[in-house]
Amino acid sequence: MKKKILGTAILLASMLGVASLTSCGRGGVENAGEAFKLLSLDDIKGTEEPIVVEFWHSFGHNITQELDPLIDSFEEEMQKQGFNIQVKATATGGGYDGLRERVNLGTRSKSIPTLLLGYPDHFADYIANDILLPLDDFVNASDENIALEGVNLETGENDFIPSYWAENQLTVKGETKICGIPFNKSTEIMVYNASLVDPILYEKGYITKEGNTYGAWENPTWDQVWEVSMYILDNKNNLTWTYNGATYNVSSETEYPVYVDSEANFFITVGRQWGGDGLYTVVDSNGEGTVVSNNATNKTAMEYFYQKAQSKLFQFPQKKSQSYGSNFLNNEQAFISIGSTAGINNNASKKYELKAAGIPQKADSSTKAVIQQGTNLAILTANSNNKTRLAAWLLIKYLTNTENTATFSRNTGYLPVRTSALESDSYQQFLANENDPFEGYVAKAINAAFSQKDFFYTDPAFTGSSIVRDYTNTLVQDIFIYDKSFDSAIKSFYANLEQLDIKTATK
Repeated sequence: MKKKILGTAILLASMLGVASLTSCGRGGVENAGEAFKLLSLDDIKGTEEPIVVEFWHSFGHNITQELDPLIDSFEEEMQKQGFNIQVKATATGGGYDGLRERVNLGTRSKSIPTLLLGYPDHFADYIANDILLPLDDFVNASDENIALEGVNLETGENDFIPSYWAENQLTVKGETKICGIPFNKSTEIMVYNASLVDPILYEKGYITKEGNTYGAWENPTWDQVWEVSMYILDNKNNLTWTYNGATYNVSSETEYPVYVDSEANFFITVGRQWGGDGLYTVVDSNGEGTVVSNNATNKTAMEYFYQKAQSKLFQFPQKKSQSYGSNFLNNEQAFISIGSTAGINNNASKKYELKAAGIPQKADSSTKAVIQQGTNLAILTANSNNKTRLAAWLLIKYLTNTENTATFSRNTGYLPVRTSALESDSYQQFLANENDPFEGYVAKAINAAFSQKDFFYTDPAFTGSSIVRDYTNTLVQDIFIYDKSFDSAIKSFYANLEQLDIKTATK
């Protein structure tokens, strides 16, 4: 069975040295970094010593306990087929950005894994460091036991959700290559205390009601959110709701009825919703990126939302030294929260009915936008050999097959990555049962997510784009947390990027 290693935070990595944090840094892998050659399955079958696959992810406890059984079953299945493969799955700590930093720090000493999760902009950094292995030869292998099921690039057949597959097509040495396989996908949704919010929505004519049952909040707009938020603020001293026979009060500590979890997602998304030149980054035909966030549309959008925040209609959790809006929903201090589908269970409570909807859009705009999130599986070369790479590929195939992507989705709130999983009878039955006591919240999240699938977007990855995203969080915090003007905040934002030799432009 695999060894489950508890990762430490990236701060500890910098203090102790990355090599001290993982077994793959002590001695490394035999023939590490060898030139790629596609082996046959016979080349890795029946080995006396296990072929060890170091696999880094950044999941917390709740998601890790859903991933671990899948890895266990993979090892068991491989043993039945005569393959002695051991997976060392490591939760690195520090989130996805911490994982990326740990890889970048460990590249020189080869203290890095064979397999890991990451975003395309992380992969762009790994490509620049010449440590990422394109997966085309695996996907297109003539041996059907190696080739990726449901994908035939010659005929155009592809069972993966098109937008998930597309974001993994990156430029490597002037050619477009398959650099990752989709694994845990999510998007942002809006969740809310329906026991309180539904009567307000009904009073304002935004939802229907049959008997005691309220209809869904469909196609929400920012204007509707502001109306609900203002109503709560104006009436919070005597506003109550009833759930399961008990009556609850709006907390006297309610300051902002609405919270948005991710500053960077917010900036990138509303810029697109506001249309015009409200872009974030652009990439030219050579794969070189430029930050174009300093434009009139983004300025207009940020000033609009800043005024709403000043009116107490919404805020970011960081303003109150928190990370997630769910903390405020659970304490009856907030009633609407915008965040990842994968976090829906954190918003659940025995004190109110939780509902989910798509994120708000700009009412008078034809441009709708919802960010596509979640990471992909990739193979690194610096501390791997062709045997560990093939073993890692077999794990990728296993984790992303139709059955397992559906299982992982149902248990976590991440979205399935294959069309066959989404359209399967069992998965459709799961989505239809939002009242299930165990899976109902996840079903609500995924239904809300796919209600906006036509508006999913991703930004093209380039070397340094992950750093740009990090600084975008700071940009938004400067405006909303520290009350800087857009002009002042964007000036600091650009200055930080230019010091890192990242191109910027003002539109």
